[in-house]
Amino acid sequence: MALSNNAEAPQRSENTRHAILNAAVNLYHAQGVPQTTASAIIAASGVGRATFYRHFSDQDEVLNEALKRDFESMLDAYEAQRFDHRTLETQIIEDLAWFLRQMQAKPALSLIFGQQRDQFLPRINATLDEFRNAAQICVKPIFERARTEGRVREGVTVEAYVHWVAFVATSLQVVDAPFSKDDFKLRDALRQFLLPSLIRDPNDALD
Repeated sequence: MALSNNAEAPQRSENTRHAILNAAVNLYHAQGVPQTTASAIIAASGVGRATFYRHFSDQDEVLNEALKRDFESMLDAYEAQRFDHRTLETQIIEDLAWFLRQMQAKPALSLIFGQQRDQFLPRINATLDEFRNAAQICVKPIFERARTEGRVREGVTVEAYVHWVAFVATSLQVVDAPFSKDDFKLRDALRQFLLPSLIRDPNDALD
């Protein structure tokens, strides 16, 4: 019996951790990130104060861990569904369109594009740096493919690629452009405005 209890302990701990994160994310959307305190999260999650502090040091760690949980889930889903498209253009557009939809759907990640984001972005700088590093790993195969095909625009590095794509993705979420909710129009916009800034036309690559 003792062995069974020992085996169940890690799962109980993980369930408690998720309960705290879920309660926090619900509060973020209901009352805003800056207004969500550790005490509020403790009350909403139904755990004791000692239990909360066994899992998290403060509300900032909860916020960062909630974002990381969504981001890791998104990367796992990306790896599971990703496949190589016939053309480089299609690969870039489909990958980014997929990420845009995922970021809208993930409850914690969507907070980064909300109206109060400027009030808590300094609290998640380290996590954003981790996201950028992971994003570079994700886009590296596309970047290497573009380089192999001789289509990387002069001066575009994998770091610059990630920063520019992140800027475009963030802008689409924040500005709420008319085409951002329509998949067909979104792909057309990415084809017209994003692709020319990253890769050269195939005919130019042959010059």
